[in-house]
Amino acid sequence: MNSPLTIAMPAEASAAPKTYRLLIDGKFVDARDGRTLERISPGHGFTVSRYAQAGEAEVEAAVTAAHKAFETGPWPRMKAGERAAILLKAADLIEARLE
Repeated sequence: MNSPLTIAMPAEASAAPKTYRLLIDGKFVDARDGRTLERISPGHGFTVSRYAQAGEAEVEAAVTAAHKAFETGPWPRMKAGERAAILLKAADLIEARLE
């Protein structure tokens, strides 16, 4: 049994941290300069996950991709009611996963 001053490490502490990449123009990419952000477990001090840290180049690429998708995709040609239905469905899906 652990003493009151001993903190038991969770099983996840021995696993490699989960790594997340950026999604730009439909592709998962790392930051061009290799920078990452780490999420540390505040209760145990181990790295839980790493995230590619977007810099200016990634932001510019994402904005360019978003603009291209908007100009060539169906969204600007949809009726307002069609766009509203899609956004409401997205909101419902998010709300269903709040837990």
